[in-house]
Amino acid sequence: MTSRKKYRAASFFHTRLLSIVSITLALFILGGIALVQIAGWQIERKVKEQISFTLLLPITNTEKQNAEICKNLEAKPFVKAVRYISADEAAKELEAELGENPSNVLGYNPLQPMVEVNLKSEYTHTDSLALVEEEMSNMNTDVGLTYREDLLNQVQRNMNTWRIVLWVLGALMLIVCFIQINNTTRLVIYGKRMQIRTMSLVGATPGFIQRPIIGQSVLDGLIGALLSVVVWGIVIIVAKSYLFPDILSYLPWLHLLLGGVVILVLGTIISALTSWRATRKYIRMDSGKIYLI
Repeated sequence: MTSRKKYRAASFFHTRLLSIVSITLALFILGGIALVQIAGWQIERKVKEQISFTLLLPITNTEKQNAEICKNLEAKPFVKAVRYISADEAAKELEAELGENPSNVLGYNPLQPMVEVNLKSEYTHTDSLALVEEEMSNMNTDVGLTYREDLLNQVQRNMNTWRIVLWVLGALMLIVCFIQINNTTRLVIYGKRMQIRTMSLVGATPGFIQRPIIGQSVLDGLIGALLSVVVWGIVIIVAKSYLFPDILSYLPWLHLLLGGVVILVLGTIISALTSWRATRKYIRMDSGKIYLI
């Protein structure tokens, strides 16, 4: 009898272990899709924030006036970064590109001081750009918008397509994840079907029967979700150390934290829901039928 109990305990342990591993694997893949989505958002943002305006400032302006213009620009809601380039700095940059200083050729510096303004990604749609350019034109400066509209539109279309593909994959993976966790949870509860039936026969309420089983399943789901988050954390650390040193610039800590919380919540909710459904099935099952399965 003792040997039989040990066998049942070992069998139940192996079934639970299989359940946790299955949950970990399913949520690990789902987490991978989420990380790709986060990285895609950051790449799109970085590409869009390369769009810049160049404001040519009057040569007659004093440094104080130019500093005031830069300060006003930084206060604009659509401005990401402002870089002031004096006439001398512009000449040096041109010399680096052409190999010849225009002052040496012409006898004077023909370049004007300028301000390079990078926009926030949410203001880089073509309709927003027109409004931004119009507003900046009212600052009594010559405005030049440096970007290729066709390239921007192409990037936008590609990112929209990529986003749709990822959302579809994420939805499919969520369904697969639910099915996988459901099957493994049902397998665990299947081993307790006789215990569930016995408790039903002695008058235990469904809630009393389900409570410890659902609690155990929630714990398994939480462990599996936590393991998947830990594994992804290790993958990111290894990638940062040996493969992609700047990987965290595409995976902000806040987004990673939110993603980890979502994975933990999903693992918990799916495990609770599937265990509740499976337990209810055996509680309602006919006595004769339960001995046949």
